[in-house]
Amino acid sequence: MRKHLIVLGVVIAVALVFAGLRLLGVGVGGIPVLAREACTVTAEGETYDLSSEQAERASAIAAQAVRRGLPARAASVVLAVEIADHSLERDAAKASGLYRRLSGVADYRQQSVPGVAQQISDGSRDGYRDAEPEARALASALTGNTPEAFSCVVKGGAEEVPDRLSGAGLTSRAEALRDDVRNVYGRLPDGGFQPGGVTTGHMVGSAHYEGRAVDYFFRPINARNNIRGWSLAQYLVANADRLDIETVIYDDRIWTKFRSGAGWRDYEVPPRGGDQAILEHRDHVHVDVAD
Repeated sequence: MRKHLIVLGVVIAVALVFAGLRLLGVGVGGIPVLAREACTVTAEGETYDLSSEQAERASAIAAQAVRRGLPARAASVVLAVEIADHSLERDAAKASGLYRRLSGVADYRQQSVPGVAQQISDGSRDGYRDAEPEARALASALTGNTPEAFSCVVKGGAEEVPDRLSGAGLTSRAEALRDDVRNVYGRLPDGGFQPGGVTTGHMVGSAHYEGRAVDYFFRPINARNNIRGWSLAQYLVANADRLDIETVIYDDRIWTKFRSGAGWRDYEVPPRGGDQAILEHRDHVHVDVAD
């Protein structure tokens, strides 16, 4: 009897541990259970939380800096203004005006972020100073300078859409994603699809064969292109909920909606022949959407 009670006690304790993990949103194996849909960015031991909508706006603001060829410092200044003055709640397109004003501050790279922010907006210096750590963390991650520092927990299913492929060989969701990336980053070299669909060249079961995947190429493999690739990869995660994204793979790392509670994970290369760098996605960002 005593032995049975001990076993029962252990079972109950284990069940309570797993229940606690679920209540905290950790889940099992990174699968989000009761976690709220939200995003985080981590820098210098500090983690900042954002709603999905705030993450979308922050990523679009940072992408403007990337497209304009500006350093992460520029994104830090603009994000500090948007955080302090608007709590990342206004249309990200309005940040373009801040970038234009910033272009008139000749030595902004040598000045403090709060000091420059006050020159391009009318908020308080103290407010910009308080917003600076989060702004710098977001800017560094979303411009690609800090890999895998940004992640989101995404839950829920996507609505059914017709399986018919476009003239390019993509589903309507994949076409919408491609349009979104083009609008934000401009025309990036892409592939992994063709009119009528692809039938070879990818691993068994690949979303490419269903027209649900796009590859964005950052070649040759070097430090500059690695940064650009991480900017796109983390932008895609920030917008995964809106664009019905299920998988992002880059630089031997993977994020999936199904295990989004685990954030970025090691990518296990499927056993097949070929260039190891390509198989590890060192030269391209893979993204696929729901079917």
